[in-house]
Amino acid sequence: MKTLTRREFQQMAGVTLALSPVLGGIACRPEEASLPSGSAPPGRTATGTLSMTLGPADVAIPPTQPEGDTWRYGIALPFQVASGKAALFCAIKGKRGHDFEAGTDVILFDDLSQIRADEAIPISRNHNENNPNSSPPGTPSIMVKYPVSGGFVPFGAKLENGSPHPQAGTGFGLCQALAWTPDQESVYPEGQQHNYAELYQLSYDGSRFELIETERIPYRELLSGSVLSNPGMTNAIPDGEDLLFGMGGRIEDGSGAGLTRWRRQDGKWRPVSWVPITGPDGSFEASVIRDRDGSFLFSARAGRDEEGWRNLESRVWRSRDGGKSWTKIIHVRDAIGGSPITLNQAADGTPYIAANLNEVLLHPLAERFRPSKNEQGIVYASPAGREKLCLWPLNEARDGLETPTLVRDSVAEFGLAPSGDTWNVDHPSAMTVQLADGQWHNLIGMRICDHAEVKEGADPAPQTGCYVEEVLSPGSPVPAWSF
Repeated sequence: MKTLTRREFQQMAGVTLALSPVLGGIACRPEEASLPSGSAPPGRTATGTLSMTLGPADVAIPPTQPEGDTWRYGIALPFQVASGKAALFCAIKGKRGHDFEAGTDVILFDDLSQIRADEAIPISRNHNENNPNSSPPGTPSIMVKYPVSGGFVPFGAKLENGSPHPQAGTGFGLCQALAWTPDQESVYPEGQQHNYAELYQLSYDGSRFELIETERIPYRELLSGSVLSNPGMTNAIPDGEDLLFGMGGRIEDGSGAGLTRWRRQDGKWRPVSWVPITGPDGSFEASVIRDRDGSFLFSARAGRDEEGWRNLESRVWRSRDGGKSWTKIIHVRDAIGGSPITLNQAADGTPYIAANLNEVLLHPLAERFRPSKNEQGIVYASPAGREKLCLWPLNEARDGLETPTLVRDSVAEFGLAPSGDTWNVDHPSAMTVQLADGQWHNLIGMRICDHAEVKEGADPAPQTGCYVEEVLSPGSPVPAWSF
């Protein structure tokens, strides 16, 4: 059977390869960097078949990596910047454990096979700052910048009535900045934490993408009357002249997720409203799409249960009144792992959940990575749960999920993780964009790395990097923007 490249696959919409037999025969050893390319097995939906291209890392080492340090690109969120041109918010992982990040770049491209970091635009970088809340106060600390997400109105975009979009060529990014201890090994304990939002004003004039301004804003000052937090796990979608963006925030005496409306006023994008959706259940990393009938669909990663375990839940809410009120329409338990989950939309409008499959590992772990008991003496069966990435299309009635598509099986592709831990194939985030070929493509970004890189700062695996693939669907594409 011939293995197709991404470009060949896109040109042969009717061709489908069976992933498991192919990968089972050509899985790379842990030290090998080469990856198979081709397609994942199809997942049946009420309207047809979803599948995904399968290729190597698109970008791995940032061009601005400091001498003597080890940075790797990872989490990536696609967005449109102009007709025929897209971009990524592409986060950088620093070489320390405990989710130590180093900043975010924007990478422009117009061809899925030609994503390059040579001219990446730095948006955020860690910096040193005294922690006013430490004990004693004013301890020198490092402000760690987590992945940027946000929204952008493409250069040359038009409104539904055909008139030029007044905010075309502008957008925003938002990230969490969190103080780490001087030895850079962990965040401060509760009561001594120091954090705020960094808000970035962005522009593109048809030739140059620029960071116009950076503001450091306490979360309680982002929007009067609300305490916002945790930017969304997918980028914003348009609604008239505004952008709709999922965010976390304070709800009653707890936290949850909801929808913010952003508007450009006096030359700056700002949130103007926030509607809580999930309730005070600890939900975060929100995502929102507009369904084919015009209603909004919303999802968020679940919080933890009373014993501290991550709730393994897939949930979708719907609004039929422009985002004012919401009703939960889907709630599925135990299908996904306790890892990031996003609600996305294929190019033909098919909504789908992207998340890791909940599974019990069928391979050994090094002793130090084996799960330990919690205070109640309970062991979680799967310590990470991020080795298989699946897509779950929503059914036509929007009251359940269809059979999932297995689109990435890291052990089958790469063999066991070099450290003896598990692989992370995580933080999937998709958006439909138009590329230089004039066609609309649903691109999904994901991070692949050895979990020990995240947990304890292990050396990067050869496969570690940012991967951008295309989710293919059988229906006619629905343009995300008008040009």
